[in-house]
Amino acid sequence: MQRQTRRDVLIALSGTATALGGCSTGLSSGDSDVKAASHETETTPTDEVSESTSESRPAMFVHLDTLAAIQSRVESGDSPWTEAHEAFIDDVQDAMTADLESVTDNGDGHEFKTKGPEDPAERKDYVAAIRTGDRIRDLGLAYQYTGADKYAEKAIELLDHWFLRSETYMAPVKTNSIEQFITLPKMWWGAELVRGHDAWKNDSVGTEADLQEWVRTFLDDVGHGIPTDMGQQNIFNWKEMTHAAGSVYLRDWDGFRKAMQRNRDDGFTQLREDGLLENEIIRASSLAYSLYAAKALVTAAELSRLYADKLDGPTLYEYQKFSGDKGAIERILDAHAPYVADPEAWEAMGEGDPDRFVNNDGFPARKQEAASSLYEVAYSYYEKDTYLETVKQSSQPVKNVPTYVSAQQAAIDDPDRPHRDERILGWTTFTHGERFRLDL
Repeated sequence: MQRQTRRDVLIALSGTATALGGCSTGLSSGDSDVKAASHETETTPTDEVSESTSESRPAMFVHLDTLAAIQSRVESGDSPWTEAHEAFIDDVQDAMTADLESVTDNGDGHEFKTKGPEDPAERKDYVAAIRTGDRIRDLGLAYQYTGADKYAEKAIELLDHWFLRSETYMAPVKTNSIEQFITLPKMWWGAELVRGHDAWKNDSVGTEADLQEWVRTFLDDVGHGIPTDMGQQNIFNWKEMTHAAGSVYLRDWDGFRKAMQRNRDDGFTQLREDGLLENEIIRASSLAYSLYAAKALVTAAELSRLYADKLDGPTLYEYQKFSGDKGAIERILDAHAPYVADPEAWEAMGEGDPDRFVNNDGFPARKQEAASSLYEVAYSYYEKDTYLETVKQSSQPVKNVPTYVSAQQAAIDDPDRPHRDERILGWTTFTHGERFRLDL
């Protein structure tokens, strides 16, 4: 059976014909019967090393020189990288044997469909996106770290299955927003890490041009508005981080600059001079939501740091909303650091409004791990002892389920290093820990 033209697939099944009308497309114009049949044949991984691993360049959320410097530290058995590397490699091995997943597995079409956390059984697409994103990211990192082509080949197979294969692709439309913003960019990170690999030339998978068109179409559908009636909240920061990450993958530097400018112009609207976020602290689980916003900003700030030469203004780390010598992100991090290990002190700040700072379920261990992984990245940039104390905090309140992947539960069960970001970055202690100690 002849494969559908990829442009036809995107138009007919995604419902985004209007959005596609103005796009310049790199989609293929058709495929032969032979190519369609070969798409069902699994490729055989090899251990050959591609020349692309020798490049010196930023690769979305990490610089390849940083990975090389980390490798040297792991070979010397240095902490904290060695322990984090062991956890990372376990995940990579699991990814190599994992079954392929997509949004079509639930029998409900090609669109990403999921419900809120109150109905875990109906979150299948979200859970599949978490697992698939973790695998693609980790395999891409493993390819750049080791040079073994088998990791790139598996990552490309997963990318093809999720985004491009006519039977299983996800339609490039925004349907759930936040859950797409915290899962899809790590898939694009993995794609960036295997950019230009020879496996993309295999007739059994789509092309990088196809994937680039998918990302472009999705970002067009996402738009740029403030997504909540309450004004600027964390969802806006996650959205602009998604625009920035997608623009990096597309090499759309104008789009990248605009995403960073929108974060500078509107992404700190809710920030008060004391470092608190006025539209997060009025919510239940206000500490967790505040740190969630901080994580979106720091994740985007890493992109701005690595691609600072593409900006027409300061990085997000450097951006200052208020006068003084402290940037906006640092102001947020300073304000919240004391409460990661002492959430009861956060609740005590209510001052006559006891519900304002309440944390549902206490401050669950899952949220504490999210905070620790955030401050791991922050410590690497700012080198502040208060952030290191937050990274090394060892209090562990109630466990929180579901965590969706065993690797995240492993990080929760052992609250010390290595730390793992369940959103985008994965084992942050491995890829982002104490960069200032590396030989760079």
